[in-house]
Amino acid sequence: MSRYNIQRTDTPLEQVTDISSNTNVESEPTNNVPVSSSPKKYVKMTMFNRFIGQFDPFNFIFNMGVGISSDLLYGFPYPARWLKICSYIMFAINVLLFIFQQMMFIMHIIYFSRKYSKREYFNKYFRNVSKNVFWGTYPMGLVTIINYINGLANHFYSEGKIVVAKRMLRLVYVLWWYDIIVSVIIAWGISFIIWQNYYFQDGLGPWRYKFEKMAAEHIKSVLLLAVIPMVVGASSISIFIMSDLATLALTRNIQLLTMVITTLIWLHAVIFVFILLGIYFWSLYIFKIPPMSQVFTMFLVLGPMGQGAFGVLLLTDNVNKYTQTYYSPNDTNNILLIAVPWCFKSIGLLTSLALLSMGYFFTVITIVAIISYSRKRYPGVKGPGNTTRIYHFHQGFWGMTFPMGTMSLGSNEIFVQYNEFVPMGAFRVIGTIYAVVAIVWTLYCLANTILLYGRRSYNALKTPIEYVPEENEMKLEPMVSHVAPETDFSFMRERESSEDEGDTTMEEEGEASIDSMDMERQERGLYPELFGRSMSNPMGRASTYQYGVEALHTPLNPTVSRFSREPTLHNITTSP
Repeated sequence: MSRYNIQRTDTPLEQVTDISSNTNVESEPTNNVPVSSSPKKYVKMTMFNRFIGQFDPFNFIFNMGVGISSDLLYGFPYPARWLKICSYIMFAINVLLFIFQQMMFIMHIIYFSRKYSKREYFNKYFRNVSKNVFWGTYPMGLVTIINYINGLANHFYSEGKIVVAKRMLRLVYVLWWYDIIVSVIIAWGISFIIWQNYYFQDGLGPWRYKFEKMAAEHIKSVLLLAVIPMVVGASSISIFIMSDLATLALTRNIQLLTMVITTLIWLHAVIFVFILLGIYFWSLYIFKIPPMSQVFTMFLVLGPMGQGAFGVLLLTDNVNKYTQTYYSPNDTNNILLIAVPWCFKSIGLLTSLALLSMGYFFTVITIVAIISYSRKRYPGVKGPGNTTRIYHFHQGFWGMTFPMGTMSLGSNEIFVQYNEFVPMGAFRVIGTIYAVVAIVWTLYCLANTILLYGRRSYNALKTPIEYVPEENEMKLEPMVSHVAPETDFSFMRERESSEDEGDTTMEEEGEASIDSMDMERQERGLYPELFGRSMSNPMGRASTYQYGVEALHTPLNPTVSRFSREPTLHNITTSP
């Protein structure tokens, strides 16, 4: 009967020590296949495996950033011919990127389901809170393409190409229905999955209870990604449903029905968003601002604020357009035809100003939060001697592009609708600032992402075919590259601030409480570096599966992993 003793040493897996015979047996790998006493299955990592493994629902955020930039260039607050030419290029990149991502998604789900099972795919990409909310980026990336095609349809309509314009508008209308159905399924389905049961692929980690892990690690602004698509979809249809071209291509009943459905979706989505914002504000008060690797996610709050303001302005203006198009004034209803639409427009203006004010507030707060990390240095993931700074690019930078674009749309729309009545030039300037930041930031992220994936492809070509454990075959690259894992614990932040300021004298009660926490967690059999500061891990370490980085949380005393009956592969020593 063998017994497994797990030790943290540097002995390679190929070397197995047999205590009973007191001899060392070294097994040479055959055909690059590692030999281990653990009954693990190894698979050959081909280029196709590595290529498919690059897909992640998060990747559709690239379409969001590039797509919103193309829309902003096409409808820039200060229009110019060269800006529209640039928008054609961005639109082409966005379409090609979306088609590529769609193909990657199809191949990934087919390969993964055949290799493992559909249930395992569902568990990993839909039940897993670290990944399922990012499916919301798919309909938001698609809606940027829909909006741009609508702009092209109006352009053909203005040039007298009525037939082509009507066909394009009907295509836009069909795509919109597909997008809004997917958005509702994601919002309702993902929310129900999250509410139904706890599911953590990486186990509880340092937490004792499931709700502790959920509150500390997953009550983040990324939860909004599952709901924002409904806000974006409601705003998208409002752009063209009451346009002159839509009046020719669609019937009156279709327009009215679409407006009613859009209003219901917008109201439902905004209420849902504010419920999540209340929970997120609670998380900020309890766990403070996110760590450096996640601080750019604070920009996600701007998305529903800007897009919500843009949508409500269009919805209320469509009521005015509908009454002017289908009702003729006379002595009895003349007052109603003026009063009713303007009541809606007044409500829309006040609501949009309220939403934009919150967006401006969170813009400043997020920028200040980023600046607060300007002097911080953390160990990088490339190895010892590498440090990570706040300005080092990682894919989390993409979280800033789309929200900035929505704030531009919402601010500029106030100028477009109300400048003829009241001077609103300031909102045009604000919209221009947001648009420039969104476009420039998108170009910066796009260039760095191309370099990032170029390096990965080059390294993959240079790397010889190797064998890896079967469960690691579909391990993805870190979603946030070149960012060391960090923790959200508030007492860790207190330690950091005190050390950065050179203050070595902490309050006795606070230090005693911190020490007691560390001692209590040590007694539970977990490594102290998961919670406390150390020279090799100065900011502490928490569960990092949410970034796609595999973190090994090995107990000190137990002979098997807390979450598996099989022995861990860190190092294995057998004894009789």
